[in-house]
Amino acid sequence: MKNLLFFCLLSTTSLAPAVSIELPPNKDNTLYETSLIGLSNGAGQYFFAGRTNQKGDQLRRGLLSFDVSVIPSGSTINQVSLEITPSRSIAGQRTITVHQALTEWGESNSDAPGEEGPGTEAEPGDATWTNAFLDGAAWSTAGGDFDPVALASTLANPSNTVSFTSTELLNDVQRWVDTPATNFGWVILGDESEARTAYRFNTRENPDVATRPKLIIDYSLPQISLNPSKDNTLYETNDGGSSNGAGDKIFLGKPNNGLLRRGVLEFDVSVIPSAAQITSVSLDLTIIDVPGSAQDGTAGLHLALSEWGEAGSNGNGQGAPSQTGDATWVHTFYDTESWNNAGGDFMLTPSASSSFTSGSTNINFSSTAELIADVSTWVQDNQSNHGWVLLGDEVNNGNSRSVGSLDNTTTDSRPILTIEYFVPEDLIFASGFDG
Repeated sequence: MKNLLFFCLLSTTSLAPAVSIELPPNKDNTLYETSLIGLSNGAGQYFFAGRTNQKGDQLRRGLLSFDVSVIPSGSTINQVSLEITPSRSIAGQRTITVHQALTEWGESNSDAPGEEGPGTEAEPGDATWTNAFLDGAAWSTAGGDFDPVALASTLANPSNTVSFTSTELLNDVQRWVDTPATNFGWVILGDESEARTAYRFNTRENPDVATRPKLIIDYSLPQISLNPSKDNTLYETNDGGSSNGAGDKIFLGKPNNGLLRRGVLEFDVSVIPSAAQITSVSLDLTIIDVPGSAQDGTAGLHLALSEWGEAGSNGNGQGAPSQTGDATWVHTFYDTESWNNAGGDFMLTPSASSSFTSGSTNINFSSTAELIADVSTWVQDNQSNHGWVLLGDEVNNGNSRSVGSLDNTTTDSRPILTIEYFVPEDLIFASGFDG
């Protein structure tokens, strides 16, 4: 799409970053009031809205359409602004309104001469006062099919860009994203109460690119927030006798006794369609216990390579006696199946790292290409989802931490995995996913 601009904004109200795009129209036109030959201006540099000063057939109405298919299905529209630039008017300040178009309409090659105010003979496919498409479908009502209740209005000044924003305008764009078949664009009305009120606005064909109509949309990608489906702690022992499957904390790092603690977490991502493209993955952990000897450190999130278990053991920093099915330092499932390597089977290079200080209250793993790759693999092949192994500071004695587990009684202290994704438009129905 021509003149499509993207830029990122940091959202302050959501975990998801917002995206802002600036769209040009994919078509525009003018409806010229006439009871005789069909007039149009599909390829013209201007469109018109309001009432002219000629003796008859004075009304002019603008048509604008924007293709929003670049916005992924399921996205949330946060803000919308429509900007159009007047290039001529003798009307002074007048109210301009934006209305939801109710019927598909056309833009063809008609190109009015001169200042374009009278229009020119419509060509096949053009919208006219009586027809949505010349020699094709007629409007239900001459002058265009649109909702008479305005989506947005503003007081226009001939010398300034005209900007529209409203909740109703936002809701209309959201509807286009959610149901593309209902996107017929907008009808732009000027002051039709008296003569000499018409405004001329630049179209998408105007040579002054900066003054062409533009639709600015701020939106957030689809996202879900998940708590673990299971978690546990691996306590360094020779026999795998300690675990914490039902405990309210996960432990990591090296306590004063010098025996390591490692967390394991797994998330059920089966709710995400297999055709989805993952765009962001982040994990937030709430620190519960900080030892008196706490230092700064780094935590690592490593892709687990073997399936492991969570049973009913419920302990603290030293763990509790392992129960059948628990993951331990030695076992994937106590006490019948073992890790290939004591302490867990995982990728040595972390998928993400997070630094923490002696005063940190959270460990936050921001999105990385590796985290996105991990989750993307799980979405496409659920059998490969063994979660992550969580490592803390394994060098300095007394610099361990505990973080809230899925069993923590404080909901906000439980691990939260936030995933942003979208389903490509051409795969939504092919994959059997209907949004």
